[in-house]
Amino acid sequence: MKTRIAVLADYAGLSIEHKLNILGVFTTINAPKPPVIHPQMKLVTQFEFEASEAGQHQMRIVLVDADGHELLSLAAQVSIQHPHDGRPALMNQIFDLTHLSFPAFGDYEFRILIDDEIAAEIPLTVAQINAPPAVN
Repeated sequence: MKTRIAVLADYAGLSIEHKLNILGVFTTINAPKPPVIHPQMKLVTQFEFEASEAGQHQMRIVLVDADGHELLSLAAQVSIQHPHDGRPALMNQIFDLTHLSFPAFGDYEFRILIDDEIAAEIPLTVAQINAPPAVN
């Protein structure tokens, strides 16, 4: 198994031709004060599996803070079909994450595990921005 894409984005979708479309890739969320609640983001991955890896696999997504504390954990069973043309199989995944809460400014990381092994790590920084001065 090989990770080809692992990003956070504003939008992602699959076209009729199964093309993966990704818009607004980001690594930082800016906010004036914590807790920071992000209304919507997409976690987008693309993995490549060899024919010998066809079958059922356990996938888990974990969000951890800088101290390694888990803030979110999602799990799913994925099925990889044996490619008929001898090429590796591609698995595109788009996870819609809404109203995700970050309790403090700092560094976070999404970890994608397949069969309990880390397949991808996506860093995310939640940073403070100063609010614009009040107009009198």
